[in-house]
Amino acid sequence: MSRLLRFFNDHLRVHAPLIAGASLLLLLAGLCQGALIASIKFVFDDGKAHALSGAQTGLFGQLEHLRTWVLTRMPEASALRTGLLVPLVLVLLFALKGLFTYAGTLLMVRSGIRATQAFRERLFAHLLTQEPAFFQKHPVGELITRSISDVGAVQGIASNQLAEAVRETCVALTMLATVLYMDWKLSLTLFLAGPLVVLPVKKLSQRIRRVNHRNQEASSRLLQRLKEVFSNIRVVQGFARESYEVSRFQLQNQELYRLGMKSARASALSTPIMELVGGFLLAGLAAYAAGRFKSGTLTTENFLTYILAIYALYDPLRRLTKLNNEIQVASASLDRVYAMLDRNPELPVNPDPVPVPARPALLRFEGVEFAYDEKHTVLRGIDLEVRAGETVALVGGSGGGKTTLVNLVPRFFDPTGGRITLDGLDLRDFDPRELRKLIGIVTQETLLFMDTVHDNIAYGKQASRESVIAAAKKAHAHDFIQGLTRGYDTPLAETGSSLSGGQRQRLAIARALLQDPPILILDEATSALDTESERAVQAALETLMQDRTTLVIAHRLSTIQRATRICAMKQGRIVEQGTHDELLARQGEYARLHRLQFAEA
Repeated sequence: MSRLLRFFNDHLRVHAPLIAGASLLLLLAGLCQGALIASIKFVFDDGKAHALSGAQTGLFGQLEHLRTWVLTRMPEASALRTGLLVPLVLVLLFALKGLFTYAGTLLMVRSGIRATQAFRERLFAHLLTQEPAFFQKHPVGELITRSISDVGAVQGIASNQLAEAVRETCVALTMLATVLYMDWKLSLTLFLAGPLVVLPVKKLSQRIRRVNHRNQEASSRLLQRLKEVFSNIRVVQGFARESYEVSRFQLQNQELYRLGMKSARASALSTPIMELVGGFLLAGLAAYAAGRFKSGTLTTENFLTYILAIYALYDPLRRLTKLNNEIQVASASLDRVYAMLDRNPELPVNPDPVPVPARPALLRFEGVEFAYDEKHTVLRGIDLEVRAGETVALVGGSGGGKTTLVNLVPRFFDPTGGRITLDGLDLRDFDPRELRKLIGIVTQETLLFMDTVHDNIAYGKQASRESVIAAAKKAHAHDFIQGLTRGYDTPLAETGSSLSGGQRQRLAIARALLQDPPILILDEATSALDTESERAVQAALETLMQDRTTLVIAHRLSTIQRATRICAMKQGRIVEQGTHDELLARQGEYARLHRLQFAEA
């Protein structure tokens, strides 16, 4: 419940005027409900002793005065009362109740939808601040569930369920006042049955919440499984594993069914509890009425009116109990969303960052070490200087630490030992967003957005069509773009899959060129391409690398022979560095890799 109150304080408080107006309208709807009960008493009242407790003041006393005035002032008033007046009053009360309920619900829903819109935007913005390692620990399906399904469930609390709760509470309070006025002694006696409802409902609420936490976790796993299968459908079909995937899906779906049934059983128990309590109430009323009828202190119309008032009180209480179950289900979603919002990024951000050098002259690694955990040390004592305009290539076998090393430069991770500096300033002193604006990255796996070619190139920097075309020409991409159905306005498929690998790489290079970064990182940008595509991409890369500080991870050694310096890495260390010719002459690690790659030639 604390997180529910926190949500109201964080996002609903700003809509307090709307909520207050909605609550007033719903309270008026509740008063109309009470007036309906009073008007029914007016219909049944035949002029005999009519007060349950002999009271002739207040609401029912005023109604009696009205009835007497009508009978004395109007001929045939009795016939009018039953034939025309009361039906008109009833229609008016029902119309007013419907109007107040509609307007109040609409205002409440409006405030709830606005609040959850801001809540979803806040969650999305917060997720984007998390470090890359966070996205390795939390599958995409889980994050989608948090942002869409869980926030959608919270929207139900803040809009429809809140409106219904306020409406039913207003009706219940109105009817509570009515039954207390009619016979407060009997009403207080009946209310002693309250604990029979509250205690079991509280236990059920806790169980529902626990089960729905597990239910939503299972839903996230199922969504992630669907995403993996559909994203790798060629692998599934290529290995004829459709039946295997169906079996795995059925197992996970069965788990979801079991948890759903547990939640349904817990929710359904509230109905027989309320019905049992209602039975006790009715039995108590029947026993009470029998004694009062014999003593002549209770008339039929008064007892009937009281029964209707009790039912009118019981009905919103029953609906509130059901609504509580729904809120418990949604509260589990709220817990999950706040668990994400309460998570702080593991990469600290300097509250008073220093300005990033516009054109840094020196990138330096000083005794850099990095370990993902105690058992997986990746980098060991890296010392390296890269001056402005230099191209430094990193080569070595898989697991040598090349990609981890370059990922430290844009602060996707922080070193666990040593430091990295730009012009003598530690990278941790900068605002990470400002630092990353200086760095262009082109990787082996280029992922594009489901947007136009123009918008994909201009993603890193808002630019004119002329600037985009100029960047595309430098990246050797203009010609194939012109051949697309709508040129630069052609929308791309998911991850850019409607283009070839070489075309995607050239769009990524054009995007980096448009950003014009002083530091460039190329992570095996040509390793997955065929020979023809590699030539086009390599020509684009040479244009991109001019006058920039460049770190290159190369699988194909032929592409880095003209690098200013080549660093051979092994087991997290730089074991040798120099030019292509110098390293071949040393007959060390680089020469070994070169011989292995060109053995057939």
